Order: sequence, then C-alpha cells, then structure tokens
Amino acid sequence: MSARILVAAACLLCQASFAANDYPAYAPGSKLDGTLRIVEESTAEPLMKLWIDGFTRHHPALKIIARATSPLAAVPTVASGAYDLGFPARELWPFEEELFRKTRGHAPTVVLVGLGAHRTVGLTPALGVFVNARNSVTRISLDELDALYSRARLRGLATDVVTWGDLGATGEQASRPVHAYIHRLPNGIDYFIQNVVTLGAEFKPSVLELPMRRGDLGPDEVIAQAVAGDPDGIGFACVGSVIPGVKTLAVARTRAGPYLEATLDDVRSMRYPLARPIYLLIDRVPGQPIEPRLQEFIRYVLSEGQGVFGASGGWLPLPPAAAAAELAKVK
Repeated sequence: MSARILVAAACLLCQASFAANDYPAYAPGSKLDGTLRIVEESTAEPLMKLWIDGFTRHHPALKIIARATSPLAAVPTVASGAYDLGFPARELWPFEEELFRKTRGHAPTVVLVGLGAHRTVGLTPALGVFVNARNSVTRISLDELDALYSRARLRGLATDVVTWGDLGATGEQASRPVHAYIHRLPNGIDYFIQNVVTLGAEFKPSVLELPMRRGDLGPDEVIAQAVAGDPDGIGFACVGSVIPGVKTLAVARTRAGPYLEATLDDVRSMRYPLARPIYLLIDRVPGQPIEPRLQEFIRYVLSEGQGVFGASGGWLPLPPAAAAAELAKVK
C-alpha cells in the first residue's frame, strides 16, 4: 500500500518546500449537520484539532466528537461503527486490515493525508539507516536492504546480502558478516520496513530482534545503542536519533540511484525513500459513494487543511501533487 504510493508520488514531485497557497481552497459541497465521530492517535491530537477547527468554520452546524488514544484503537472502533473516521497517523498493520475485513466484509478505505515528522521522535518520523560510525560504507539501496533482511528478495537482487563486501566495503571489513537489527514485531517501525523495503516479505531468521524498549530507552534509542556498540551492525531508526558512534547512510530506491540523505527537503518532497506517510481510514462499502460528512472532511484535509501543518508540532504536509492525486480518489 504505502510503498506503491511513495513511488508514485515521488515521480510527480519537483519542489521541496510548500506554502499554504500551494493547495486549493476548500469549497463545501453541501452544508453539514449531525455528528462526526473521530478517533485519533494521541500524538496527532494537535494536528487533528487544527483540522477540526478549520472544518467546523465551514460547517458550524456539524458536531465533531474527537477522542485521542492509542493508534491501535482506530481500526476496531471504525470497524465496529463506534467511530466514523480513524486516524492512526501511520500505516495499517496486516492484522488490523484482516480484523477490518472479518468485521465488515471488505477492506478499509485508507487515505494518504500527510507525512510523519522529519526528525521528531514519536511523530511517525522518517527513518535513517544506521551503521557504526567507523563503517566505511556510505550508501545503500532498498534492493540491497531487501536482500539483507529478506530471503525472498522481491526487489529483484540476484543474491542475498551477507557480508559488508556485498555492500561495497573493501579490505578487512569486506569479509565480515552484516548484523541486521530490527525490533520484535508487532510495531509500526518494522511493519513499515516490511511494507516498503521487503515488499511484504518476512524477515530472515538471522535478523537480530531487539525489544521496542529497554529501561528508559525508546525504540530509536535501542537501535542506535545497538549499532554504536557493534562495528558490523545496521538498523533503522528516526533520523533525529543519531548518537555518538553512529552515522546514517545515503539511501536510494535501487543501486542505480540517486542516493539521498534524509534532509528536510528530501523528506517532505517524498524523494527520500524512507519518509513515512500518514493515513486515515473510513468504512466505505465497495462501489458505494463516501458518506457526505466523511467525504467533505477528507476533501478539506487534502486541500485547505494541508496549510495547517506548520502549526502542528512537526508533522509535514503532502506535496501538492500527491495531495491532488489523493483528492481525486475521493471525489
């Protein structure tokens, strides 16, 4: 799902910085009343409040009830009908999609509405590929990461990546095995890696699993510390979590390049391959129109609502071309 969107959107983009007037104004299709019930991930509450405030200025007779809670609440509460719209502010996990199908008899409708943060931990941030600071390798591609993390090699590399020499290292380092780290599933970071890097394939049994938390350390810090202490380690963590002893690699989609650092411009333009999109979900019966309250809210979010991201605390708007492409899907 998100891997396809990322690639498609990246092909459309040519600018890296966007202003509110780069997005169309929202024109209500009809005046709304009644109640709209929204459940959102708690860290995304400031962003959702901005959207609700802006939307209700256009629809003052509409009452919106919003609940900030765990992202795990989004799918079951929408599937059960308790809420109309869920905002987990991340990709859906495989078991969440399956739960929705079992409950409703069809897949959820998932809409790309923005990007996670650049370097802010906790806001679905862009991921960097972390290696030990003494490592001579400076860049890596998604097809190489796929061949390192998954035996299936769905990205098409002919052989597994096993040693640092397979990634271009020379000298003594070339023969040393790569120690690939992940967190124990289920978690959003590593489901994103499976979705975007290994295209859904499972990780190799040889991949080293770490806990999401260790004492006071969060998931990004757990990876950073593991790689800092392991000359042959590699892992994924928020680009804002680099510590002494660690560096990040430039990343490309294929070995052909281009290789990009996780700069703010390349993250918010979606050119950087490990920028993380954020999604909302609704229940839409296949072949049926979207319920008017939901359609109008999504139209607002993908147009005028993209202009509020600057006050959201770190979340990033979609590039205008990507927002327009998503908007076309809900008309």
